[in-house]
Amino acid sequence: MKAGFLQGIKHVHFIGINGTSMSGLAILLSEKGIKITGSDIEHTATMDKLLSMGIHVYIPHDASKVGKPDLVVYTAAVHPDNCEYAYAVSKEIPVMDRAVLLGKIMEEFKYSIAISGAHGKTTTTTLAAYLLEKMGYDATIHNGGEAEFLNGNVKSGNSDYFLTEACEFNGSFLKLKPYIGVILNIDFDHVDWFKTFDNMKRSFLEFADKIDKDGFLVACYDDIPTREVAKKASRNVVYYGLNNLSLDYTAMNMTIDTQGKPSYDLYIKGNFICHVQLGAEGQHNALNSLAVIAVMGLLGADLTEVCTHLSFVHGAKRRFDLIGEADGIKVYSDYAHHPTEIAVTLETASRMKHNKLYAAFEAHTFSRVRVLFEEFVQSFALADIAIIADIYNDRESPDSEVSGKRLAQAINKNVTKAIYLPSYQAIEDYLFEHAKSGDIVMVLGSKYLETICKPLLKRLEKR
Repeated sequence: MKAGFLQGIKHVHFIGINGTSMSGLAILLSEKGIKITGSDIEHTATMDKLLSMGIHVYIPHDASKVGKPDLVVYTAAVHPDNCEYAYAVSKEIPVMDRAVLLGKIMEEFKYSIAISGAHGKTTTTTLAAYLLEKMGYDATIHNGGEAEFLNGNVKSGNSDYFLTEACEFNGSFLKLKPYIGVILNIDFDHVDWFKTFDNMKRSFLEFADKIDKDGFLVACYDDIPTREVAKKASRNVVYYGLNNLSLDYTAMNMTIDTQGKPSYDLYIKGNFICHVQLGAEGQHNALNSLAVIAVMGLLGADLTEVCTHLSFVHGAKRRFDLIGEADGIKVYSDYAHHPTEIAVTLETASRMKHNKLYAAFEAHTFSRVRVLFEEFVQSFALADIAIIADIYNDRESPDSEVSGKRLAQAINKNVTKAIYLPSYQAIEDYLFEHAKSGDIVMVLGSKYLETICKPLLKRLEKR
């Protein structure tokens, strides 16, 4: 990273530092010799990691502890009435939104890559990060999820290459100007922000048009909204998809094994290149891998060698993540929080050898459940039993029209067996009492529900 706009900045304070992106940015700047401090509202494992690196973090927010930093960075959850934000403004300390900082850092790299999409961007960014590492690009990496090979979600490289996940919520990705921009798919989400699907598509088109004029948009041809946006974008477009030899990159003759892992023949512009075996489960990850292969192709990598590495990388944590197996029961955790993601995850699990498939789910935000209620109901069709928790909410007022109980009732009436259980302990107890050898348990949605996985496995080990 060149000095750029950070020239002369010796101290940066982060309000809401424990967030995945915020902590990642803090680490990247700290490793460049900048003093970092930060605050948040609760003690987390991320906070412990930052403290172990010598970064001073405290809870809760406290204006008297901010000091005199050269820059204050805040997350989207922080508003002007926050005591530290108000203090920085009163002391005329420059304040900057997290996404703006990410964009500023990206501008310091010649080849910046931003991976966007309603679904799969963390997994795809992880795949890209792994390939950049294996192919010796020594890129600086900023991901939305943790990966074992990174020992976290960021890495400070020493080259002209920068890779980041580009989130559409709050229009964050519109602060980025990548050399290569990827759109995996466009599906109606973040309904509290976008309000309509047309607004969301317009935002993705704006993202596409922020790509460097000499750069490239990598777009999934199979996803109709993405294709529509790509055709309107005034940038060089590289298309990828399945079973279409007219595309730049396509997968032919795809098969999926009993572990849910795809393999396919890779063709570029109609020419066979090599056979690809993935370490990540699901047909959707075949598409994600094509996006990454296209990016690596644009960077001039040897794609035959690139493809040999794809069988050794699974993806980010909480993306079809096998937490463990006990008493013949496999317990997985997945971030799936949108109906499309739930359906795809359960479809992948259903292809694996199993007896019963349990899906425990905690939704995130009332607005998402309200607007996509019927889609949520149908998304559990491939589960033998759906277990629905209360809706987790951290940014909206409660909505009396929707609830976990109502969602469970609708699923049970129209799709598959479903029950509503109001507490994590009740869900863990139900799974312990009912799951048998040969069953699969998928824990979906909010990260907090994942806390039942390890205690459940410990109980199953003793059974």
